[in-house]
Amino acid sequence: MKDGVDKVKDILTGKGYSSVSDLAAELQVSEMTIRRYLDQLEKRGLIKRTHGGAFVGEGMIDVDYRVRETIRRPQKEAIGRLAFSLIESGESIFIDNGSTAAYLAYAIDDSKRLTVVTSSIIVAETLVNKSNVETILLGGYVHRPTFSVVGLLAEEAIRQFRFSKTFVSAAGVSLKDGFTQGNIEEVRIKRTAVENARETIVLLDSSKFHKQVLVVFLTLQQVHTLITDSGIAEADLTALAEIGIRTLVATVEGSSSGAELPPRHESL
Repeated sequence: MKDGVDKVKDILTGKGYSSVSDLAAELQVSEMTIRRYLDQLEKRGLIKRTHGGAFVGEGMIDVDYRVRETIRRPQKEAIGRLAFSLIESGESIFIDNGSTAAYLAYAIDDSKRLTVVTSSIIVAETLVNKSNVETILLGGYVHRPTFSVVGLLAEEAIRQFRFSKTFVSAAGVSLKDGFTQGNIEEVRIKRTAVENARETIVLLDSSKFHKQVLVVFLTLQQVHTLITDSGIAEADLTALAEIGIRTLVATVEGSSSGAELPPRHESL
């Protein structure tokens, strides 16, 4: 008969992610007991903890945006602030739907006049009340895990735009093959946004290095600038410099900074 730890592992393996409260309800034990089980599984390297839950697997491809935005939040905030500093007033930019890219939107204030095109419902909602920011949300099919629009309508729409800068994030990067993503429909939009931009800037926290998922959507040679955090290895910094990619390292402040996060999105 399986003990509680194994039962929790089985649930997480089947669902990918579960909250502490859901696990406690399913197993009819206290949340404190669930946290002890999760501690044991994490020490064995079988799961990864998040704020309020846990997930199985190296990537977060199919895990809800509400979970992914809590992972390495201080690093993503710092990356977003640094990315905003690279934008000049009057620019037309694209921000994609990754959780790291969303932190750029959180950092945007009304100090610069901008046009922002995005496939992300999160980004659009974040910017809608900025009086100096004209926000354009692509139309299309709503992809629930990423709170974004995908499909033919979105792909047709993005072909009409030209950007001074495109900001994209990725699920992983290989210094041999390039930047990768798991959802093929997202990949088509990312590729077009890159093709239609004068400059491509990748926003990528350091945990994504040397990880690959389903599809390479961006080669290293297509990237002008990469913004990451101080967890990046010196060897990776050297390799990126040799390839010709300008790499900027964002500094994490002592406390969670800057823009206030929008309310959690419980449903669409």
